Amino acid sequence: MRAGLIACGLAMALATGAAAEGEPRLIACYQKVVKPAQYSVKKVLIKKPERKYLKRNGRIELVEYPAVYREDRTLIKEEHIVMQEIPCK
Repeated sequence: MRAGLIACGLAMALATGAAAEGEPRLIACYQKVVKPAQYSVKKVLIKKPERKYLKRNGRIELVEYPAVYREDRTLIKEEHIVMQEIPCK
């Protein structure tokens, strides 16, 4: 009787192992996320702010022109794809 139980247990273990070997097991789910490129931005002064007196509409007006800048961009990190883990439904 004991030998029968051992043989039955061994047969079940082999059958379970064979079934698990044929079917893949789901471990995790992911989605692709595109991360944009990162830049370092430096503002460079082109023209300083300026105030001028103008004669308009029969009066003298003080007007201000804002400063003019340009942006110099330096690439820090290129655009890349990251695999983000999501819940499996």
